[in-house]
Amino acid sequence: MLSTRLIFGVLMVAGLLTALLVDEWLAPWFPTWFLLASAAMLAAAWEVHGLLSATSARPSGNTVLAGVMAIIVANWMPHLIEFADQGDGELALYYDPGRPIDILAWPFLTFVAVLMACFVIQSLQFARPGRTMAKISGTLLTIAYVGLLGSFTLQMRWFEGRHQGLMALVFLFATAKGADTGAYTLGRLAGRHKLWPRLSPKKTVEGAIGGLIFAVSAACFLAFVCRRWLGIPAFDDVTAAAYGLTIGVIAQLGDLMESMIKRDCEQKDASQAVPGFGGVLDVLDSILFAGPVAYGFWIALGP
Repeated sequence: MLSTRLIFGVLMVAGLLTALLVDEWLAPWFPTWFLLASAAMLAAAWEVHGLLSATSARPSGNTVLAGVMAIIVANWMPHLIEFADQGDGELALYYDPGRPIDILAWPFLTFVAVLMACFVIQSLQFARPGRTMAKISGTLLTIAYVGLLGSFTLQMRWFEGRHQGLMALVFLFATAKGADTGAYTLGRLAGRHKLWPRLSPKKTVEGAIGGLIFAVSAACFLAFVCRRWLGIPAFDDVTAAAYGLTIGVIAQLGDLMESMIKRDCEQKDASQAVPGFGGVLDVLDSILFAGPVAYGFWIALGP
């Protein structure tokens, strides 16, 4: 299992990096990033839908997929409609790339529209008391968990300067998945003390420490490579270590929160779609939680 996980982990990272590099020639639309993100997020949302369907919160599958897709498209819209006519023949940017927080209004306002539509759809399907509010709750939770949390990672691609957006994503994925890999590896090899047995009986304190070591090492190594070998502005050593430690903690928390969902739904894995990992959600859980924190960290302290 460990070797399978490591092999497929390396292959996924290599595939993602290749896709991001190819998209450098297709800025600012990044169609490969759009296709990969859409496939992964829709698959993850469907897995959450499957998990929650075993509980009283039975999400609407069609609404979940449509809502997540609407939020994904909303993340691309301001970049597709990059210029707007000001009425005097002059074209101006439709958004300010120097204010990355503002652009999050697109996916968040789309979520508001989805929320309202969800209520209307369920009102039209209302048959008898006792189920509708639970279904709305499960549907909106799924859309928010995958769509809204995922929006932060999506938007990092457009941080000012194409290479800065690329590096922001590389730092996030390398650090978060480094934490996953370190926690899994050290937990299997040296795990003795349970970390949070009520949520995940197999996770250990030793594994969590290993995850933090791997995350900090990944961030510091990337910062060194960017500065010394590639000539790309990056975090200094102290900031890189702080980034790795922060994302390492949040990534593992995201993993634990997904474990809580699976445990509450009495399921071991979200699916068996990814060898060595389980489901797509088992791959993305750390990224979903770490993305908003990495977004804020990069805005506040990024090079």
